[in-house]
Amino acid sequence: MHKKYLLWDFDNTLAYRDGMWGQTIYDLLQEHGYGSIKLEDIRPLLTRGFPWHTPEISHEEFLGGVQWWDYMTLHFSKIIHEIGVNETLSAEIAGQIKMKYLYIEKWHLYDDTIPCLERAVSKGYENIIVSNHVPELSSLVRDLGISDYFFQVYSSAQIGYEKPNIQIYRRVLEKLEDTSEVTMIGDSYIADVEGAINAGIKAILVRKENTHNYQNYCKSLDEIDAIL
Repeated sequence: MHKKYLLWDFDNTLAYRDGMWGQTIYDLLQEHGYGSIKLEDIRPLLTRGFPWHTPEISHEEFLGGVQWWDYMTLHFSKIIHEIGVNETLSAEIAGQIKMKYLYIEKWHLYDDTIPCLERAVSKGYENIIVSNHVPELSSLVRDLGISDYFFQVYSSAQIGYEKPNIQIYRRVLEKLEDTSEVTMIGDSYIADVEGAINAGIKAILVRKENTHNYQNYCKSLDEIDAIL
């Protein structure tokens, strides 16, 4: 039987978190009395050191055998110390980031997410999330109340590769019954469009400004049906 699949990015495609990592660290610093540190002081330090900053290598190589959150907690501790917090408190604050980041009240679905997913299901598509994300992505999807719309949820933290690395797409494709009609939908031209195309998958760019003048582009998810 012919199957057709939609692969979905998560962050800034289906849902978003208030302030992402920078806001998470900022809020914790405020709680610990560091009111003089600004969000602008933190954000430049978040442009390196995450697995998705070096997608050309596997997690096995990047993490060096360390568990995802153990590695990232140490990385966050170094960032907080660089801002001016002593090492002991930096480690303590970094250890609180996981719980703070995953706090469900900080996560929100876009208004067009559920209607689009419902239309996709009604048209016979099986929805799959493929996202550069934390190991707990499935739990986030569940807590946001959208698990029933998805056939499977894949996080890069579990697969061991980051988009646009072709390996993450290959790992997903090899689990599908039929790969003749697969479309990737996401807000990143490099990770979601170029990555998918390199893996032989159709791709749709959504939400972000279409600076590459990519043909399959939708400002909102309401417009996707015309491309599909």
